Amino acid sequence: MKVRAIIVDDEQHCIETLTWQVGKYVPEIEILEAFNSPAEAMAYLTTHTVDLVFLDVEMPEMSGFDLLNALPEIDFEVIFATAHDEFAIKAFHASAIDYLLKPVNKDLLIAATKKVLEKKKPAILPEQIEILKNALGLTKVQKERIAVPTQEGLHFVKVSEVLYCISDSNYTFIHLDSGQKLLVSKTLKEIEAMLPNESFLRIHHSHLINFTKIEKYIRGDGGYVVMDDKKSLSVSRSRKEMLLSKFR
Repeated sequence: MKVRAIIVDDEQHCIETLTWQVGKYVPEIEILEAFNSPAEAMAYLTTHTVDLVFLDVEMPEMSGFDLLNALPEIDFEVIFATAHDEFAIKAFHASAIDYLLKPVNKDLLIAATKKVLEKKKPAILPEQIEILKNALGLTKVQKERIAVPTQEGLHFVKVSEVLYCISDSNYTFIHLDSGQKLLVSKTLKEIEAMLPNESFLRIHHSHLINFTKIEKYIRGDGGYVVMDDKKSLSVSRSRKEMLLSKFR
């Protein structure tokens, strides 16, 4: 049985080249689909089963990392594509994640897919992705938007427009400047990991706030904050000092 794969890359010529190379040098792999849009790829992955994804690292709409973070689970193998850069190569080695250099070399393609074909490649771990992002300098601080999964599909949220997030079991409500409220199928802990800690702070086990959008803080046992939309959110005693230290 062939390994079922898709390609996600915003550059059409890269898709065409890789499709041709896979067909010629690794015929055991079948390219089911190819996507220029990461959002379209994500929609496909939520409704179809694949064994392998060839994934570009940097794309205008969203990065390959953002796409993986937005999926409820990663039950396929991933081989990243990156520019031929010595620094990037060291980063991929440090994270132990398989990669291809652009332009793709035949021997590297065969080597990168070998473990997938032999079923010896372990599932990619979130920790590996974080190591790679940090090594490449693609930290969450640099993000202007995050991609979050909602019932309708993938929603792109400007970080600067997030007021606060409230936990609801395994889901999270994200409240925006516009008054819009998004129900996201990620835990508050997962959303916290996606947002820059320079402006976001967990003030309660159920509340994550953008502290640049606090209108006032009211003293008390733990106290509470009033956000720009007039919403009051309680602060736990254990997190009170951490919040106040942000304004000293």
